[in-house]
Amino acid sequence: MQIQIARNFPWRWGLWWLVLPNLTFIAMWPVGGPGMVLPMAIGGVIALLLSGWSHHPARTMLAVALFVFSLMFYTTMSFNLEPTELLNSIEFAGELDPIQSPEYLIGGLLLAASLVALVVLGPRIPPLKTRDHKILAVVLVLLLINADVFATATTLGSYKMRAPVGTPVDSAIIQNHITPSTVKARNLLVIVVESWGVSSDPFDRALQDHLWSPGRWSERYEVMRGKSRYYGSTTSAELRELCAVWSGFKSYDFDNADCLPQKFRAAGFQVEALHSFNGMFFDRAAWYPKIGFERALFAKELLVMGADDCSNSVFPGACDNDIPRLIGQRLREAPGKRKFLYWLTLNGHIPVPSDRELGTDDCRLGAAEWRDKYPMLCRSFELQRQLADSITAEIMKPDFPDTDILIVGDHMPPFFKRDIRMRFDHAHVPWIMLRSRQRANQRLSELSSSSSGRFSAAHAAQDAAIGR
Repeated sequence: MQIQIARNFPWRWGLWWLVLPNLTFIAMWPVGGPGMVLPMAIGGVIALLLSGWSHHPARTMLAVALFVFSLMFYTTMSFNLEPTELLNSIEFAGELDPIQSPEYLIGGLLLAASLVALVVLGPRIPPLKTRDHKILAVVLVLLLINADVFATATTLGSYKMRAPVGTPVDSAIIQNHITPSTVKARNLLVIVVESWGVSSDPFDRALQDHLWSPGRWSERYEVMRGKSRYYGSTTSAELRELCAVWSGFKSYDFDNADCLPQKFRAAGFQVEALHSFNGMFFDRAAWYPKIGFERALFAKELLVMGADDCSNSVFPGACDNDIPRLIGQRLREAPGKRKFLYWLTLNGHIPVPSDRELGTDDCRLGAAEWRDKYPMLCRSFELQRQLADSITAEIMKPDFPDTDILIVGDHMPPFFKRDIRMRFDHAHVPWIMLRSRQRANQRLSELSSSSSGRFSAAHAAQDAAIGR
């Protein structure tokens, strides 16, 4: 009897209601991706409630709506975005160039094919007419949900959209006690590095430690390293560091903000922000001034100032490697004015394409076997190497102004592939604090010169006495 029920079941119903709206996510099961229990459960319940509904344009429209809802949920989970942040990013999706990423291109084609099939097959999908068929439909929904739970179980803890209520705020700024009164250097530079996470794999960690080795800067800076907790996306990281809150930019009360740029501005610092992408994306051009920045320089301004154009990327904009040089120029201007500069990097966004313009077309880091197995990870580390090199080249110049520098990650890199994602700490991002020794070194130099002068004068007096 069970075999007969299964044979008579209209399997096109399951294909249309359950498989097509989730086909892309199902295809990702062997690779990775976030869990989709909630949208699958919602879609399954709606499909069961309407199981006896014959073809009607409204039925197809509802199925398409479920498809869109699932896609939005998947995207927000993948990048730890708040739903309202996703709506904002869709508004400016024209600024992105997903064609530069084969992964996005393939995923987009599969989504488009699923949507077309959903619309075309709609009129041919029969309703469920018997109680046995409806019971079997319930079993199919439960099987789909449980299959997703099983397929995504290992990476479940790596998706952190928001902090649990009551979680104490943690940040590199807080851990290093950075305030206008504690910054002893002339200036402060805070750099938030896109997709810079804490490697948990020993091989990766050794490579990352080499790329960001304290020995690069110890001659001129007191170097401290650590890690802090993170939740959410890049804008959440910005508010974490600048405003000491767990919040997305859409839910933060900017009218009552009490943020670091405001405090430094009130203390007499010149306060500026730099970001290599379009200022309209995630409304940064609107909310940067609200937290205290006097001026914000985005891709358009940075390109005019002389930065190269890194347009062959999913996020086209000014090249990160040129920004440290421009920061040095900004710090050297008006030397009588203390400055607080904030820089959010861009090029590290995942996925990182293989591109000559970005210098990621021939990654030579690590061992050959590692490079062949994890080419995307190698390219991501190559961008870190370039970034660390460009920062070092500028801040170690003899005429680089007296500046304390904080470098901190925003969130772990949101790799889709499970085997790469599991090579990172799911809860923390790294930070490096460089406290300038310039004033201390100048003081030592002055004391040395003074002592040398007194020593020479004493010898001259002694020689004169012997001569007499």
